[in-house]
Amino acid sequence: MEPKPSDTSFSGIGTPLFQWQAPEHEDFELGPRSRMITTSLLIVIIGYALLTNSPLMAITFILIGVVGYLLQHQEPRILTYALTTKGAVLGKDFYRYNTIESFHIYTEYPFENLLSLKVNGTLLSHVHVPLPEGERDTIYRSLREFVPEDTHEPSLVDTLEKFLHI
Repeated sequence: MEPKPSDTSFSGIGTPLFQWQAPEHEDFELGPRSRMITTSLLIVIIGYALLTNSPLMAITFILIGVVGYLLQHQEPRILTYALTTKGAVLGKDFYRYNTIESFHIYTEYPFENLLSLKVNGTLLSHVHVPLPEGERDTIYRSLREFVPEDTHEPSLVDTLEKFLHI
């Protein structure tokens, strides 16, 4: 089991090279028109599911609505990110450099100032980390010492994640 970083100690996971804090996701606010359209769409889909005798589909879309509502009204947590001599600390997770296949720093809209790490994961192959303003070059130089750089093209899931602010 990998050691978990604490707020102040990096013992067991290397000497910190660079550390920063950022929100876990982008904060967003839906306007009244967007809320009305989203609510209406969910009601129509849930009604269709009930008419076609698909209770599982209805439950799924009810849960999607509840999760969306909770995300809308929850402030994003501020997480600590760090690059150490042994790996990358991303919030409460630690990725050793030998488990990171490559990295890419996006500079184009809508993904600007976003670090993408390609990891050896079956369910999660890319991890995205927001970068602090003006520190892109420092982080690039620090990562380049341990991990190869490769271009990561945003997938449909990445684009939806950015569009839906999750």
